[in-house]
Amino acid sequence: MLRTTRMVHSIALTILLASCSEGFTEPAATNIPQSPSLAVATSIPGVAFNSASCTLANSTTGEVRCSWDITNANGTSLDYWADAYMSITYNCLNNTGQIRSSGTANVWTYLAYTSVTSTSITGTNQQLPTARPSNTGTGSSKKYNVCKGGQQLQITGYAMQYWDIYIETPTERACLGSDDRYGCLVA
Repeated sequence: MLRTTRMVHSIALTILLASCSEGFTEPAATNIPQSPSLAVATSIPGVAFNSASCTLANSTTGEVRCSWDITNANGTSLDYWADAYMSITYNCLNNTGQIRSSGTANVWTYLAYTSVTSTSITGTNQQLPTARPSNTGTGSSKKYNVCKGGQQLQITGYAMQYWDIYIETPTERACLGSDDRYGCLVA
């Protein structure tokens, strides 16, 4: 009797969980992600953000990809960067592979472009360099290494804390970011 009751409860739970699907219930056409169109003017004459975004594509490898669409109507010479601020969790291993310490480091990664005069500046799915905490310093720079005493760095995960697309001329600056922490416009 007890075994039958457990079996009935187990089957009922399975049916209940199966009916609570996390899949979409609307027609597929309504679930296509849309790229936001911003058309946000900046303080730089003739320069506007049409769209911008960065995503952490892989939290194990730290792969970050960014896309942007910027109008530069006047053909002004611009320097610009796609930046991401990463939190990186890591272990420090001794020469036998044992964990001696663990921590989190915050590191910037970016792509930089200089003296761009195109009237339409775009980047699609551009991969930023993989961020790594400092662990290769020698001499007086050794104090900045996250692992001490020749320990080996083992990265265990990545999280993206912030991103922005930053534009600069000799006299003006503008940026569009994931939030306004650096005075950026918000995507």
